[in-house]
Amino acid sequence: MTHLADVLDARRAVVMQRWLDEVRGTLHPESMPRVELVDHLPSFLAQVIGALRLEYPADGVEIAEEHGLQRLALGFSLDAVVREYGAMRTAMLAVAVEAGVAVTTTDYQVIFDCVVNGIAGAVSEYSRQRDAEMARQASEHFAFVAHELRNPLSSVVLALDALHDSGHLDATMRPVKVLERGLHNMRDLIDHSLRVARVGSGVDLMPAPIQLRALLQEAEAAVALDADAKDIKLELVLDGEHEVVVDVRLLRSALSNLVRNAVKFSHRAGTVSVRAKVAAGRATIEIEDACGGLPDGETDKVFSPFVQLGPQASSGFGLGLAIARQAVDAHGGTLRVQNLPTRGCIFVLDLPVAPAAALVS
Repeated sequence: MTHLADVLDARRAVVMQRWLDEVRGTLHPESMPRVELVDHLPSFLAQVIGALRLEYPADGVEIAEEHGLQRLALGFSLDAVVREYGAMRTAMLAVAVEAGVAVTTTDYQVIFDCVVNGIAGAVSEYSRQRDAEMARQASEHFAFVAHELRNPLSSVVLALDALHDSGHLDATMRPVKVLERGLHNMRDLIDHSLRVARVGSGVDLMPAPIQLRALLQEAEAAVALDADAKDIKLELVLDGEHEVVVDVRLLRSALSNLVRNAVKFSHRAGTVSVRAKVAAGRATIEIEDACGGLPDGETDKVFSPFVQLGPQASSGFGLGLAIARQAVDAHGGTLRVQNLPTRGCIFVLDLPVAPAAALVS
């Protein structure tokens, strides 16, 4: 008497082809390569055959978990993941019918158990990874927003301190005390949020014309108090007057973070230079600091979120450069760093600035 396990074992290729015919163009795209589409399913078929022969139980889900993870990476829907296991069951039973083999109640139960456990394992891993990715993206987005709130808030606190030092503010006045307490509470709240959150945020471009000089001057003005506190000289060199078409919000954020980073890590009484030129529809902006250079082999790490290098690494959260790169990437540009050992670093921002249509995908 021929057993179902023997038929499926001898006709594995036929089973897989029937399964492919069932899912291609319905559950999965016609153009998907066979190797990606088939994935772990031959191993799942082997598991079913082994279970029919009572070689091992039908509850092994490791293969299914790996399959679910691969399907998530390829962008499959959860519905497709479930239904392709049903298609495998249909393919196995169809081959059995063609071979004229009798499918016993026990065989049906084993196949049913294997399919159910396969679905459970694949769906569980798919859902777990999907939820983890969604949580990560939400956390990253929140961290970027919090960081962008932190910079202007720090400037306000510094300005308030400067007014105190100059004698233009009566620290004993109740409104002043309320203002100080509110600002410090906001800063503490944002700092706490950044400790909990992580980075990353998807953004859509909103191109608009603006004078490049105005953007660069804004970036310098935002860090002027920080620079004065360290006796750092700020230099701006521009090869002419240029109206550029960019997402003003994103480029302002990138420049502010780059210049702020340069001031933060530069040695006292150093110089931070901002040099810009525009040619052939592209802008190249260089921010050179006086940080003393990066450690050997650490250049690639400076743009990683929550990574800081240098004597000021204990302050802040290491998000500024990651945010700047994100903004530049969104424009289809590049942001790189050139290390100047013993001197400092040059961050080079290069991106298209016109026309607006070039910035919209």
